[in-house]
Amino acid sequence: MPRDGGVSALTTAFPFATSSRTTRPGRLRVAPSLHDLAVVFGAFELRLRGSDGLDRLNVRRSTGRTHAATFRGPAGRAFLAASRGEYRATGLAGHLRPAERLAARYRHQWLGGVVGGVTGGRPMLELRGLLTLTTSDLQAVAAGSVPEDAVAYEVRLVDVDAERLEVEVSLQQDGLFTDLIWEQPPRVRVFGFGVQFTYLDMRGRAVPIITAEQGVGRGAQPLTRFTESLGGAGGDWWSTYAPVPGFVTTEMAGLLVRESEPARFDLRWPGVGSVRLYGPRLRALAYSAHNPRTLLEIHTRETGRMPPLPDWAHAGAILGLQGGADKVERVVADLLAEGAPLAAVWLQDWVGNRQLPFGTRLWWDWQRDEGRYPDWHGMLERLAARGVRVLTYVNPFLAPMDDRPGGRPALFDEAEAAGYFVKNASGGTYLTDQGDFTAGLIDLSNPEARSWYLETLALNLSESRASGWMADFGEGLPLDAQLAHGTALQWHNHYPEAWAEFNHDLRRLVAKRSGGSADDYLTFFRSGFTRSPGDAGLFWLGDQCVTWDRFDGLASALTGLLSGGFSGFALNHGDVGGYTSTLPPLPTTLRSPELLARWGELMAFTALLRTHEGNRPQHNVQVYSDQGTRSAFAHAARLHAGWRDLRKRLMVEAYETGMPVARHPWLQYPEDANCEDLARQYFLGPNLLVAPVLDEGARSVRAYLPAASGTWRHRWSGVTFEAGEGKWVTVDAPLGQPGLFNRVA
Repeated sequence: MPRDGGVSALTTAFPFATSSRTTRPGRLRVAPSLHDLAVVFGAFELRLRGSDGLDRLNVRRSTGRTHAATFRGPAGRAFLAASRGEYRATGLAGHLRPAERLAARYRHQWLGGVVGGVTGGRPMLELRGLLTLTTSDLQAVAAGSVPEDAVAYEVRLVDVDAERLEVEVSLQQDGLFTDLIWEQPPRVRVFGFGVQFTYLDMRGRAVPIITAEQGVGRGAQPLTRFTESLGGAGGDWWSTYAPVPGFVTTEMAGLLVRESEPARFDLRWPGVGSVRLYGPRLRALAYSAHNPRTLLEIHTRETGRMPPLPDWAHAGAILGLQGGADKVERVVADLLAEGAPLAAVWLQDWVGNRQLPFGTRLWWDWQRDEGRYPDWHGMLERLAARGVRVLTYVNPFLAPMDDRPGGRPALFDEAEAAGYFVKNASGGTYLTDQGDFTAGLIDLSNPEARSWYLETLALNLSESRASGWMADFGEGLPLDAQLAHGTALQWHNHYPEAWAEFNHDLRRLVAKRSGGSADDYLTFFRSGFTRSPGDAGLFWLGDQCVTWDRFDGLASALTGLLSGGFSGFALNHGDVGGYTSTLPPLPTTLRSPELLARWGELMAFTALLRTHEGNRPQHNVQVYSDQGTRSAFAHAARLHAGWRDLRKRLMVEAYETGMPVARHPWLQYPEDANCEDLARQYFLGPNLLVAPVLDEGARSVRAYLPAASGTWRHRWSGVTFEAGEGKWVTVDAPLGQPGLFNRVA
């Protein structure tokens, strides 16, 4: 859902059904001349045929100590396959369901040649062979006959930097999907795939990789059933704004696909993992390490790393508000009087509001509305005197302004006249349904459109004197759109990366116009893909429901926080209180003061503490609603400000190593196998353990102290506990006292 309360559109109406079947990998046959081959290229060694006598591919580091093979095919089974078929993503309002229809599956593999060489100055091996439909065809190839329908392939194994192995697959026929297949021990945990909200360990699951709206409910019933039936907006357990085609495992291995086309990882076959890329070329990076820290350092060389936030952002919380200067200044005064440290207010309605049947929405024109805030700069000065900055909102859409009063020229008209929007099949502006109005999406593949939009937003944002902005959306490119360069299939997942890069340049241009430093601006994103972290300043977790559940509520926010940390999203946070509430004819879901307080306790121990009024502000309790909510929020804000020195150190570490600020227990204490399965606690460095309360009505919480981690002190009672060989402890956790432990020895 967009942040001003409406519904975004990404409709590709193709009648495909999703297949839930998984297919056992086909057979691998290796030419007799390659049996027991061992060859070194750069820092890697290739071996064919394993110790069990079965044909297999095995690549590992040839120098130094390594914990696991870098890439290993399943014993006796193909490490490569191809399919002929069609791929579509169907759905309404951005709630996509990808599906495939396969006409042929080339499951069986013949490996007939291995040739050494150099590419781009890097050592490499080139593997050549054929893929066949049947085992009888495979036998024919082994006997020297080539079936008419066999598919020739080449696989390049390239030593990228002595630690990363690139696997580049090229099929010698057009229109095929490519599967890369590897051995994966059944008991090894698999983490990553971007910001995932329902599960951390993806063993036994098939994970689609396509950026989309996350949905409302995402499996929580009856909410998901109702939202699905009334608008196709229920979502699925895997739906996310920020997927990544890669993972790390507790075997200390990682894999990352470098392409942007949609993909599907399948981890359902015991002992085997695979990825199918719905594009003409597959390149992947494989790597291994001795510990999670090194694994993430290697992984984030490709994704990029997130620099520390501006120093002012550590001063306190950021309030999400709407309603004009009088309300903003009154709420700020009330919360400051309550003792809440505040760094900024975030005012998404700086562009003004339109009244629609759905409710109040923003004017998507990104020009300051002088009617909404007639004394905007005076308000900024008064807030600055209190130490409070102002943030605003933009997204990559522009909407027609036919119904807007006033005389300002609409940016939509200028962009449409110049041809700067993505196009529909007939070559006209692709107008997407945003719920009660339509909008066009800027074509970031068009250098002229990008440059115009960059200059336009920089002018308006610098005039606003804001210290940053929410860079919303990014997941909204229709799959049937026409772009200036490239295809929508290539650009759909890439658009969030391009949007982050655009905003990186926008920060620099606004700073140049304003005479400041780009590093002093704060921008935050919900959409993302593989390389988004390299340009994004900060992420947030999207639009959780105002519920407690693990599918789309408070518990899912913690899962998203931890899962993203495995994929390079090192600086992340979420809306305090959740975002999406529903009213009849949907089931009624509204915030309670308890949920609001517990959400604040969780987000107090993330990279940023920020509130949101939600999609129905008038129906939901707010952090400023009464004395009780003001007091609870002020307490959370003081908790957040209280560990600013540690937070700043962890952000520097994140920029240097890729380690996230909020760390899954296995990342911090991998020596204790029990940490692999923990999902309701996390660490801020080695010495601060956070166990948030995630259950309604709970007044105690359990936490696990990792083996050999020493002595821990409970923050509220002062009681100390010895971890020993690993210990579960239960402590009181009334409102305002989440599970919090400091390591003291």
